[in-house]
Amino acid sequence: MRALSRGWGLTIALTTAYSTLAAGKPSRLKLNLTLRPVGGAPGRRLGIPPDSHPTMLGNYDNVQYHVDIQVGGDCPLQKRQTFQVVPDTGSSDLWVPATNCSNCKGGTTKFDITKSCKAQQIGDRVTFRYGDGTVAQGGSFLDTVQIGDLEVQHQLMIQVDTMEADTNMKSDGILGLAHHYSSDGGGNGKTFMATLFRENPTLPRQFSFYLTGHGHDQSQLVFGDPDLPHHAKESKFTYGRGNYMTSTDLWLTSVWSIGWSDTGVEVTFPDRGTLGAPALIDSGSSLLVLEPNIYDRLIGELKWRFTGCTELKEQQILSCDCPPGNDLSRIPQLVLNIINEDDRQFALCMSPDEYILQSMDPVDGRTTCVPSIQRGSNDQPVPMIFGMTFMRSFYTNFDLEHHRIGFARSNLSPLPPNARCSVDSQPLLRRGIWFMSMILALSSVFFCIYVLFAPDGCSKSAAEEAPSTSSGRTPNL
Repeated sequence: MRALSRGWGLTIALTTAYSTLAAGKPSRLKLNLTLRPVGGAPGRRLGIPPDSHPTMLGNYDNVQYHVDIQVGGDCPLQKRQTFQVVPDTGSSDLWVPATNCSNCKGGTTKFDITKSCKAQQIGDRVTFRYGDGTVAQGGSFLDTVQIGDLEVQHQLMIQVDTMEADTNMKSDGILGLAHHYSSDGGGNGKTFMATLFRENPTLPRQFSFYLTGHGHDQSQLVFGDPDLPHHAKESKFTYGRGNYMTSTDLWLTSVWSIGWSDTGVEVTFPDRGTLGAPALIDSGSSLLVLEPNIYDRLIGELKWRFTGCTELKEQQILSCDCPPGNDLSRIPQLVLNIINEDDRQFALCMSPDEYILQSMDPVDGRTTCVPSIQRGSNDQPVPMIFGMTFMRSFYTNFDLEHHRIGFARSNLSPLPPNARCSVDSQPLLRRGIWFMSMILALSSVFFCIYVLFAPDGCSKSAAEEAPSTSSGRTPNL
């Protein structure tokens, strides 16, 4: 049996938020939301690049997205079995529940291996452990998998027959989109990403997420060339550094700092040097999950701007009364300074409308505002995990060819393209001080150059003004 811990960021959650594996107990973020799944078949629109393969995503209350996959070959008298799975960049494996699964939630579609003429059982037992407390076990097999108009043969899968913990998943299984196993050099199978691009060698080695909320265009997972014209306000992606992805299968980018706009409140990572701190971009997590020291620093600045705030200890989030008229104009933007491939910083801004979730109290009907920021754990794999809330603001590109992640402002974001933001509370004063410091520094340099290249004149003047001591007499002191 091999034990896997590739599901660090999975917060599948109609009602769950991230909790670390070490915590042992899943966090449950109960927002009293009504399920409104979004269906629909994949479709192509004019202007989509020829090597772009979109597939539609269903949406459960903006806290979980799912995609339909078909398992099995074209067998006589047998249809392919269809499953709704979570496309998860925080894990590597593809699994569906087996017909004999114990403790699997009711209503899920179960996989019957006897009805798949292409299935080949391998027999290895695999254990999954996810961040929300879910533990699953099952046997491995190879089969054909279709997603949208793309198909792969001999894909390694797991049919889960044991769930050791209750889960809040609203889908049948998980489609791991992490880019490789740590043991990709051997073994009986590859990740779905590895198989997809090996069997489709002309397909550009990248995929992208376009996540939307209720009442908007349907969310999409796009394999191959991204569809920027239809999904983004910007004409190109801005990519973060990929240094942290050289030794892990996680999708990580480099963050210089995180803070609130125009407040001076900012958390930096000086111990990380020019690499910055790693952040996981996780389509399987609902919220932004921050290590305790980061969360405590940021939430203190945000808390005093609301009234009636309550710390939900079990969920590790903050719930407050919404401002009158739900006016969030006095709430700062969240500023994420990312380090690009040239060691320069670029800011990704999130407006309050994007990171503040609204919920209705089932008892008194009062509307509450919940910042989609959760206090994580010191044991989580990276200091920051940016989940679906973040990815709804940015059309996000996962580039396997260059091991990097790119961001472009979503066309549904309330902020303009190339939005500018800063944590400086007094940016003009700070720039003025910087400018005067530069003038002072340059003046010092010019003075040193003058002294260096004009020593004779200075020496001569000094000699003329100094008293003569050549007579050998000691001058009176």
